[in-house]
Amino acid sequence: MGRRLAAAAMAAGIAAVAVTTAGCGDGGSGDANTIKIAYQKFGNFIQGDALFKKVKTQFEAANPGKKVTLVPIQGNDADYKTKLALMQRSAATAPDVLYEDTFTINSDIQAGYLAPLDSYVNKWADWSQFLPASKGSATGTDGKVYGVPMGTDTRALWFNKQIFAKAGLPADWQPKTWADILAAARTIKAKVPGVIPLNVYVGKAGGEQSSMQGHEMLLYGTANKLYDDKTKKWIAPSKGFTDALNFEKTIYSEGLAPSPQQALSPSIGTQVGGQLLPQGKLAIDLDGSWMPQTWLPLPTGRTLGAVVAGDGQRGDADAER
Repeated sequence: MGRRLAAAAMAAGIAAVAVTTAGCGDGGSGDANTIKIAYQKFGNFIQGDALFKKVKTQFEAANPGKKVTLVPIQGNDADYKTKLALMQRSAATAPDVLYEDTFTINSDIQAGYLAPLDSYVNKWADWSQFLPASKGSATGTDGKVYGVPMGTDTRALWFNKQIFAKAGLPADWQPKTWADILAAARTIKAKVPGVIPLNVYVGKAGGEQSSMQGHEMLLYGTANKLYDDKTKKWIAPSKGFTDALNFEKTIYSEGLAPSPQQALSPSIGTQVGGQLLPQGKLAIDLDGSWMPQTWLPLPTGRTLGAVVAGDGQRGDADAER
C-alpha cells in the first residue's frame, strides 16, 4: 500500500455549525417571540451547553420581550441525528436553530429543513473574520450560506512515545504512507506484546467515528474521488474506497487493531481517549484534535505525540501512490 497521508493531519474540517431551520421565528413554540435552540449534550462535552446558556442570557438581555428556549439532547452522535431528524419532520417540533456537523448540512438543505442566512451574514461585520474554508463548509451546493461555523477540528495520528521507544521506533515519527504506518504497527506488535498497535474506528456502532474519523480519513489519502462535482453524481465503484477498506481489513486481520469486541463497542471512543491511550495500552490512534482535553492531567506521567502530515494549510490534500 503506497497511499500517502493527506495533508493537515489527514483531514481538517469544521466541527459543527449553528444553523437556522426553515420556519424560524416560531418553531415548535408557536410564539414568534421565542427561539428554540437544539444541540447535543453528551459525556464530557460541556462546551456547547455552556455556550448556549451564555447566548441565551446575552440575547434575552439585548432583546427585551424575546425568549430563548434551550433544548439539550443527551445522546451519542447517531442518537442525536435521529432525534433531530424526527424533530424537523414537523413544524410543531422543529427547532429554530440547531447545532450539527457541516457534512450533514446539504442533506438537511435538500430536505427543506434549513433557511439561507445570506441576508443576515452579509450585514454582520464579524462574518469577514471567517476564513473562506470555514464559510464554504456552511455553504450549500446552491451557493447560499446556511450556517455559522462554531469551531474547527483536525485529525491526527496520536502515538505513545514510550511505547515507540520500547519498539525501537523514533520519537519524531513522521510516516508518509500507509505502508509506513503498517510497518510501525507490525514492529510494535512484535516487540511490545500486550499493547494494541493501531486504532482506526470501524463498525456500525461507532457511527460518525467510523465513517468520518476512520474511513473518510483514509479516503483522503487516495487519488479517487467519490463524488463528481461537475456531473453531480457519485462515482462507483471507487478504487480508493476499496483500498481504504483493504487497509482496515489488513490491520484487523493481522491483529494490529483492537479486538472485534472492543472495536464494535459503542463506547470504543471513550475507551480509547480515557483508558487505552493514557494508560499505555494503545500505541497509535487515528483521532481528533480534541483528545488532549481527556488527558489533563495525564495518568502516570505518560507522554504522547501527534503526527500532522502535510503543511496544515489544506483539508483536502492531493494524493498519490
